[in-house]
Parts: sequence; C-alpha cells; structure tokens
Amino acid sequence: MTAQHLLINAHDPEELRVALVEGQSLEGFFIETATRGKVVGNIYKGTVVNVQPSLQAAFVDYGGERNGFLPLSEIHPDYYAVEVEGPPKIQEVIRPGQEVLVQVTKEEVGSKGAALTTYVSLAGRYLVLTPGQNQRGVSRKIEDEAQRERLKQMAQELEVPEQMGIIVRTAAENRTKREIQKDLRYLIRIWEGIFKKVQETPAPALIYRERDLAIRVVRDYFHPAIKSILVDHPEVYRQVKEFVRIISPRHQRLVKLDKGDAPLFNKFHLEEQIDQLFQKRVPLKSGGYLVIDSTEALVAIDVNSGKATREKVQEDNIYKVNMEAAEEIPRQLRLRDLGGLVVVDFIDMRQAQHIRNVERRVREEVKKDKAKVKVGKISSFGLLEISREHLGLSIQLSSYRACPLCSGTGMVRSTETSAVWYLRKIWNALLKEDVVAVRAHLAADVAHYLLNRKRKDLMALEEQFQKDIIIEASPHLAPHEGHLECVSAEATSPTQ
Repeated sequence: MTAQHLLINAHDPEELRVALVEGQSLEGFFIETATRGKVVGNIYKGTVVNVQPSLQAAFVDYGGERNGFLPLSEIHPDYYAVEVEGPPKIQEVIRPGQEVLVQVTKEEVGSKGAALTTYVSLAGRYLVLTPGQNQRGVSRKIEDEAQRERLKQMAQELEVPEQMGIIVRTAAENRTKREIQKDLRYLIRIWEGIFKKVQETPAPALIYRERDLAIRVVRDYFHPAIKSILVDHPEVYRQVKEFVRIISPRHQRLVKLDKGDAPLFNKFHLEEQIDQLFQKRVPLKSGGYLVIDSTEALVAIDVNSGKATREKVQEDNIYKVNMEAAEEIPRQLRLRDLGGLVVVDFIDMRQAQHIRNVERRVREEVKKDKAKVKVGKISSFGLLEISREHLGLSIQLSSYRACPLCSGTGMVRSTETSAVWYLRKIWNALLKEDVVAVRAHLAADVAHYLLNRKRKDLMALEEQFQKDIIIEASPHLAPHEGHLECVSAEATSPTQ
C-alpha cells in the first residue's frame, strides 16, 4: 500500500481541516467551521413535540434550531408506551411530551430538521458499542474470511454487559483480544457516564458530544500505511499525540508539530485540489470532464468527452473517458461526502465488455469508502445508480452559505471562509522572493473581517517576512470576489 499522510490544519480558529494524502493526491478531506459545527453522532435528551401518523414519524425537540425527525423504524421498542405484537403504528406507541434519548444521524439541511435515532451507538477505535441491542457482528468491510471468522469468535468471547451489542470495526484486523477488550472497557465507561447524565439532566439537553474532528479522523482513518500525522497548532498537536498514545503507543512518534514558514497544505500542493471540490466541473486526464449537480432528491453526475473525442468519435476514446470517470466519481463522492441516490450518466458504449469493465472499476473504487455504498448496473440509457450513506456534514454546506445575490440558487463562500482563504493566498504571495508587498482588493465584509478579526495574523506575517500587507475594501465586489496584487521593487503584477 502506498504511503499516506494525515495533515491537520488547525491554524485558524474559524476552520479545522484534515487531509488524507497519498503521494500528491488528496484521498480524504474533512472540514468543520466555527459557525457550523458537526452534530452528527451527538447524543441528546429530547422531548416528543408531535406525532405525525401520515409520516409514521415523530418530531423531537432536542435543542437544535429545528425539531428533529424521528421515524418509527428508528424508535427502540423500549420507548413504546404500550406493548404490541406485530407491526405497530406510531400513534399507538409514542406520545407527545414523552422523553427520548436520541442520536443525530444526519445534519439539518435547508428547511429539513436533523434525522434522529434512538438506536444509540458509540464508536471506538476497534469497536462500535450499541446499547439496547445484543447482537455481536463484524464490519462488512472485512472481506478476508479467515479474519472474519477470527473476529466473530473473538466478539463472542468478549465481556459485553447484558443488553449491549458490539460491531467489530475494520481497524480490529490483526489486533489482539486484549487490545479490543481494552477498547470495549473504554466505551462502556463512556456509556455509563451518558446514562448517569441522562438521569440528572432535564430535556432538551446535549448529553454527549462526538469527538473533535481531528481526533475522529485519527480514530477512524489511522492505519499502518500512514507514515506521519502533521499538525500545525500546538494544542491540537498535544491532543492528537495524547490520543495516539492511548490507542497505539508505539505510533505516537508519527505525530509531528509542523513549524514551517508556509501553510501546512502547501507541502503536498493541496489547495488547488481542495478548491476543485467546490466546483461543479471536474477535469479528467484524457480531456474529458465530470459535471456534478447536487439536489435535495439526488446527485446527478454527467460524464462528458470534452476534447478527448472532439476530432473523431471512437469507441476506444469513449471507453477511456468512462474508465477515468469510473475511478474519479467514487473519489469525488468520498471527498465531498455526497450521499443518498447518485445517478451517473456515462457516455454511451457499444461493447458489452466495456460496460462490464466500467461497472467493475466503480465497484473496486468504492471499496476505499468507509460509507456503505451500493452500485447498480449501467442501464440501456447509459445510467448507473449508486446509493451512498451520508457520513456527516457536506463540505459545501460547511464552508458556503446561500448566495443573497441569486436568491439562494447558487453558493458563495461565507465571510469567514473567504477571509481565511485570502489570508492563505496572502501568505503564499509573501513567500515569493521578488515580492516586497501584497495588496488585497476585497469585498467590504471580507476586508473588515481580516482587519478586525485577523489583524494579529496579518501583523505576524508582516513581522515574519518584513513585507507590507495592504487590505482595501471595495463596495463594488461581491462577497466571494477579490484579487491580490504582488508588489515588486520595480512594478506591480496582478495574480489570482
């Protein structure tokens, strides 16, 4: 397996970004912003506000901006007001005013409230603990039959309290029973703390907060192929190093504090790849490209041949573009965390073998995904349906807000994200030897944010490089617009 690196960019309090890199390629990207933190995985004590028989669901006040959506299928029988035999109706078993312990499974999106479940689970390094359920399973991602049997047997031997279940995670492969039992004890302690807090706390209330992004990514993605974990913030570095010391003491040496002059992601040329994640159009190597459109109902991906077949349409060229798309589409779904129904419109192919090969490539690539993914077959219309589990907050929803200039039909960066984005651009510009100053022409809100909230950072950069930074606010620029000028000793040369 190719060497991988985890980069944790926590330099700016407005954004925490984590990148998983293989070679020079971005293979995983995760982001949380101060204005929109992650709530998926959080556990709340809530109250049923109303029951909707037509939807067979309840709406729960758990403390969010909107009431959460709790379907009957996600309600544990322990919460039923009466005993039932056979399939019940929600109005028969759930009452308004009833208190429930719920976990968020999907963020609030648009006008939709968060999706909730009463089937609570706690993820550890090697196990997932499922209170109230007594099954003992092994992750479907573990395909090696010998490993599956070994872990199934081990799961049966672990000391699990009654009325609790476990799922063995992929990280448990090649781990000892002692290591896995230690992880189980850690999760049981967390659950005991949650249970105690529930008894003492009135609803609605946050009972348990999922770990910070940096710790979650290390917990879920750390494996032997990762050769370093680079962190650019001293306190986050300390937290990550301590966490790695607990889960895998011999690997804590891999956690390093980055003290470079340039932004952390520059080491692997990641900023352009990250910017690409916010674009609808994704280029392919042969000259073709993807167009990705997200709607509330589904994600539509169109595969276009572009200049790859502009001169003469050939089956081989079409096949080549489709094969590149079959590799790139699962990567984009992972990086953007696009979930639900995905419909891919491939370029029409005549040869049955080509169609089967494209389907096979998609299935091979989705194995890299931690989400549950199902892949259909290419239809006679050239359409492939993919169903993908949504793991958390979409990176687009994290960093963008509805554009006031287009009545919400498009997206632009928020003021905070734009300010941090231009701060990185300024930093990169100052690294150039022939530059003596950088002048930034920015939208008023972005300029004011930099001058007021990021003044210390600007002064620190000026002190570090002994160069001037001039921020100019322009009332004519839209919030996402702006440009930099790199001032040299002789002349001024504009850059993007």
